[in-house]
Amino acid sequence: MWFRQLLTLLRLLFDRRVTGTPRRVFRQLRKEGRLRGEAREKLSRSLWHRLTLLRHIFRWLDGEYISRHGNRWVLNTFLPPFPSPAFDRLFTNQLSERKYTPVSAYLAVTACCPANCWHCSLKNRTDAELPLDLWLRTIDGLHGIGASIFGLTGGEPLQRVDLAEIVRAIVSGGGEAMLFTSGIGFDAVRAAELADAGLWAVCVSMDRANKQEYEQLRNIPNAMETAENALTAAKQTGLYTCVNCVADSAMVHEGHYLELYEKLRRLGVDELRLVEPMPCGRLADATNSVAKSPFLTPEQIKELRRFHRNTNKQSPTREQGPKVCAFNEIESPELFGCAAGTRHLFIDSAGEVCPCDFTPLSFGNVAEEPIDVIWKRMSTAMKRPRRHCLVQHQSALIREATRERTPAPLEVSLRTAAAFPDEELPDFVRWIET
Repeated sequence: MWFRQLLTLLRLLFDRRVTGTPRRVFRQLRKEGRLRGEAREKLSRSLWHRLTLLRHIFRWLDGEYISRHGNRWVLNTFLPPFPSPAFDRLFTNQLSERKYTPVSAYLAVTACCPANCWHCSLKNRTDAELPLDLWLRTIDGLHGIGASIFGLTGGEPLQRVDLAEIVRAIVSGGGEAMLFTSGIGFDAVRAAELADAGLWAVCVSMDRANKQEYEQLRNIPNAMETAENALTAAKQTGLYTCVNCVADSAMVHEGHYLELYEKLRRLGVDELRLVEPMPCGRLADATNSVAKSPFLTPEQIKELRRFHRNTNKQSPTREQGPKVCAFNEIESPELFGCAAGTRHLFIDSAGEVCPCDFTPLSFGNVAEEPIDVIWKRMSTAMKRPRRHCLVQHQSALIREATRERTPAPLEVSLRTAAAFPDEELPDFVRWIET
């Protein structure tokens, strides 16, 4: 594994399409005096000291698999593919002295959805929907504050007939667009339309390999066939394919995630994303004390993290299976932690801006204020990345905040954020920022 990673890193270092922009950005930021303090020290020293960067990166990549898709490299769907304008933007923002900028922005472009999923995080919010011109203005504002990855979600985003125009606005401004879908409405024609608009990836929801169990969780007929057909259409169109699985406690306990992985191997899927159930939306009142709790135990979290790292170390190919991206590995205290409101934001279908998809605290509405104003307010209130998932560790405060309205209004959200206890920075973030 270490030898393969070393070869990959060397290949990347000698690819001027990858290294050319970071070098130019570094020189420009250093010339303008905008290079982040500790990065400036580390990168301005001798070659030996610069190699410490590679040591830290190598340690991070030990459990990752960098793959090729088309003419670009992909680590996972939490980061933009590279080379790309979105990757360049991310690199610039990480090195510059700008305060926190969003790496990713997830947009619930509609609340409409034919499915009725067991874990829906949008439940209890209004079903109001922003017009296209307001979404386009907001996307332009997100480009201005540095967003690189745009996740289009809902509801079912394919319910919007103007979705291709939204994708086109994201890509023309230098972002990467990723679609989160149940697959309903995603056929060869729609796939071609969105690919022509510049869509990068399609992430289809699938929580079980067993057809009957999966359809019970989604509460719609033919859910499995619909999801498989969507993945096939995406693959045939040349889009990066991903499956998003909400891995509940029973799934991990019974090893069903291994069955799902094998199914996705046969389908030729590029990536499996494993996300935990979160105490929000339909699961807002679920607790860890009941016998059939959907939430993962500490041991189950460790199990999925091991699965992430061990599977990726096997150097996946189309024959061996997709790469694995477990949410609780990427957001672990040893890596990037929880970036809600500091590196990530979520805008619901009514325009309410929240720290993440699962944290129902609103810091403003894009129908009333520009996104840059709201982002500055929210990132200031949220302070900095945290070592642990915010909504999981502060669920009592958040539940109280949303007792009368979801998401909580601005005044309540500010008061709630002020009550969150401080945490140390995640390890990798601390190395970058201090």
